[in-house]
Amino acid sequence: MVRRRLLSLILAQLNMNFAISHSRYYYLKKRERLWEPILIAVSIGILAALLAFGVFRISSAYYDAVAAIGQGDLTLILGILLSQLVVLILGFVLVIAVFYFSNDLSILIPLPLSPAEVLACKFSVILSNEYVGLSVILVPLFIAYALKAGVSPVAYTASAILVFLALPVIPLTIAAVPAILLMRVANLSRRKDVLVMIGGFLFIIIIVVFQFFVQTRLPGPGEENEFIRRVLSAANSLVSLVGRQFPPSIWATRALGSAGTLPGFLYLILFLGVSALSLAVLFGIGNKAFYEGVVSGFEAADATRKKLLAGQFPALRFHQRSPARALALTEVRLFTRTPVFVLNGFTGFVMFPVMFIIVFLVGRVGESGLKDLWSLISSLPDIRAAGALVVGAYFLVSAAFSSIPFTPFSREGVRNIWIPMSMPVSGRTISLAKALGAEWMITLGSLPGVAVLEYLLRLPVGYLLSGVAIGVMISFAFCLWGCIVDMARPMLNWTDQQKAIKSNLNTALGMLAGIVVTAILGLVAKIVFATGIPGWAVVTGMGVIVTGILGLSLNLTGAIADRIWCRRHRI
Repeated sequence: MVRRRLLSLILAQLNMNFAISHSRYYYLKKRERLWEPILIAVSIGILAALLAFGVFRISSAYYDAVAAIGQGDLTLILGILLSQLVVLILGFVLVIAVFYFSNDLSILIPLPLSPAEVLACKFSVILSNEYVGLSVILVPLFIAYALKAGVSPVAYTASAILVFLALPVIPLTIAAVPAILLMRVANLSRRKDVLVMIGGFLFIIIIVVFQFFVQTRLPGPGEENEFIRRVLSAANSLVSLVGRQFPPSIWATRALGSAGTLPGFLYLILFLGVSALSLAVLFGIGNKAFYEGVVSGFEAADATRKKLLAGQFPALRFHQRSPARALALTEVRLFTRTPVFVLNGFTGFVMFPVMFIIVFLVGRVGESGLKDLWSLISSLPDIRAAGALVVGAYFLVSAAFSSIPFTPFSREGVRNIWIPMSMPVSGRTISLAKALGAEWMITLGSLPGVAVLEYLLRLPVGYLLSGVAIGVMISFAFCLWGCIVDMARPMLNWTDQQKAIKSNLNTALGMLAGIVVTAILGLVAKIVFATGIPGWAVVTGMGVIVTGILGLSLNLTGAIADRIWCRRHRI
């Protein structure tokens, strides 16, 4: 009875997560906008196929290189470690979003379900999302290894399926346990959202720092001969060396590399057993602390609501602002007060400076290696002009990968979209305000990365400010078009805040558009530099081009936004 109930609950959660019933009714029964799912499926299929093909080619070439020294399994463990690291970093944010910020928690908690059952159904949603992303990376990796290593087809296929299914379990558990404990403590505080954001960023930084130090630690002076001896002493000896700080990656690699043999079977049982044990630990801790964290959050919200209903309003100060500026400030405040949005949108802004600091510490800048490298970079011709353009490109790439510009209306959701729609403002004003708020956040988040680039490139103030100006203008134009795309087809039917960003096709479209635009502008700059035009003239010309793009974007997106907004009001 319990198993049937749990299975039904998991199926219902997966149905909502992938909008299966909604899509079947909307597209198959009502037969409305049938071109949309076809276009989406074809676009996603092409992108996934291209990415999978790239992974396959890289894996095959890498295997050929390392197999020459008897280290073919290094291909597997690097792919497995990378996948688990990505799951671990992104899983923390996903766990907080699905476990604590889902819209259906108020429905699930009063039901006669144990906390472990609710956790199990929520964990299944997270796993399903991870499987979709990992399949594009791990499936071509496993196929490339199988074709190159000449494995036993039946045994290897069975082992690969089981390893794939269990692969995200351990890193997700490592991410989920501190997330549950953090939310249990954070919900007791009046500053719950701040504590969640600080804890989330600290967790991500700690994981990245630990992994980077482990994986980049090279042999010290005098240890090179011993290191080479260990590498050449036995086939695939580097597997244990690379995965020494995370043994499950070694077990998964051995299970695949030795599939069809007794050692491979034992490693597979060990990997699956530890994965099952980690789930038991997670559900055990969750059974004790999960509901306390969720319910205390509800109680804090109810206490605030009762205080406001009782007339105990805080002192308010009013400032007269233009509608666009007032709405932009509101957009920034709402975004920064939502931990899930902040952790998703600002993780990329944090990662680059943190990675630089780690490289700085690991490389020990006082030694000749990095000093010589940076001196060489600084001596390149037109490095100041190229550096200014790199700074500008950093703003654009940051905007594309932050997901902020392409989700402003989706983040409102069904519950709140009526608020901007009921305001007496035009589509031009609302789109400008959303884009302006996104640009403020992108500019603020990009400043640490700009400081890193300035430290590396030593740009004069004029070139640095020119690069920042170019970056702000091109990223603002990008934000304008992103808001138009999300206004035209927002994703409003989400069950948790994470889906508004990570499961939103507009986010993927924004990343693709950012890569394309950056590549085009980079190609133009490369061609211009090759003609021998002075660097200052290239930067000035790029500034003129970007200014024209921004002016055109302001005019076009304003007119388009008015039409879309009027059409949406008629629906």
